[in-house]
Amino acid sequence: MKIENLYGIAEEKALAVQFHIQKELKRVEKQLAELDNRFDKLLSLHVEGAITTDQFKYQNERNALQQQQLLNKNAELIIALEEGKNLAERKEAFRKEVERFIDLDISDEQVLKQFLQRLIQTIGSIRGRKD
Repeated sequence: MKIENLYGIAEEKALAVQFHIQKELKRVEKQLAELDNRFDKLLSLHVEGAITTDQFKYQNERNALQQQQLLNKNAELIIALEEGKNLAERKEAFRKEVERFIDLDISDEQVLKQFLQRLIQTIGSIRGRKD
C-alpha cells in the first residue's frame, strides 16, 4: 500500500507540472495574438501617416524580436507537453516492472539477475529521456 502512495504522489506532481505547462502555453499564445494585433494597429498608423516609416520599422523590429522569443518559448512548451506524455508511459512501464519484482519469489539466481537487468534498463530509459 505504501508504494501506491508513492505512485500517487509522483502522479500528482507530474499532473501539476503538466497543468503549469499548459497554463504557460496559453499565456504565450495570448501574447502572440496580442503582438499580431499590435502589428495591425502599427501598420494602420503607418498607412494613415500618423507615424513615420522609421518609427514603423523600429516598432516592427521590436515586435518581431518579441514574437520570435515567444515562438521559441511556445515550441519549448509544446515539446515539454509531449515529453510529459511520454514520461507518463515510461512511468507506467517502470511501475509494472517494480510490481512484477515485488510480487515475485525468485529462487533461481540467474532468473533474478535477468529480471534485475531488465529493471535497470527500464530505469535507464526513464532517466536517459528525462535528462
